[in-house]
Amino acid sequence: MTYLWNLLFYKPLYNALVFFVNYVPDYSIFISVIILTIIVRLIISPLSYKSIKTQLQTKLLQPKLDKIKKEVANKQEQAKLTLELYKKHGVNPFSSFFVMLIQLPIILALYWVFKDISDGINLEILYSFISIPEKLNLISFGFDLSEKSYILAFLTGFTQYIYLSFSSSMKSTGEDSEKSEQAKMMAMVGKSMKYTMPVIITVFSYIIGGAVALYWVASNVFMIFQELYIQKKLKNKKTT
Repeated sequence: MTYLWNLLFYKPLYNALVFFVNYVPDYSIFISVIILTIIVRLIISPLSYKSIKTQLQTKLLQPKLDKIKKEVANKQEQAKLTLELYKKHGVNPFSSFFVMLIQLPIILALYWVFKDISDGINLEILYSFISIPEKLNLISFGFDLSEKSYILAFLTGFTQYIYLSFSSSMKSTGEDSEKSEQAKMMAMVGKSMKYTMPVIITVFSYIIGGAVALYWVASNVFMIFQELYIQKKLKNKKTT
């Protein structure tokens, strides 16, 4: 398992970061992290597109889902009809889970990449075609990415809150008076998470250090614009 993790995540990300350091101004790790973040987000963007599309389609299907719950008492029959409805409209309810799943090893790998590279470049990890930078500049724009940063931690939580606000707007359905007790409970949990999750992430991103916090900030900003773009694209499709 460790071998596969190194092969598929750690080494490629480590070498990609060193590669970018060779070509950015002043061998800046700060700029290299942002470029690496954009590349990673672009690679997993097809999964993100499916996840956002699923959220929008689920919102549009909510009246039919509520009708099934209201008219069918048997839980197994409810599940069967719900899956049939999802299948008919091409909805994959697990797409959001896949996006979260693929990001976990990436974040873990990036944590170790940033931690290890701050101690200098490990030549044993480098691919043969990757040049060794003349230096590594861990300090840019007033941020030392080898240290913890209150500012980057705050920006992580703030951008996460903005992203969750955009995302939750796609999940709200119907008037409160028309929602079932279960739906109201889920809505309350979602609203609570919108406020608690950014706080948790702010604390976590401070603990793990400035480099990973910067990745998280850049990733959140990317996802905010991606969310807006995909929402607009999907809504335009519905109106044509």
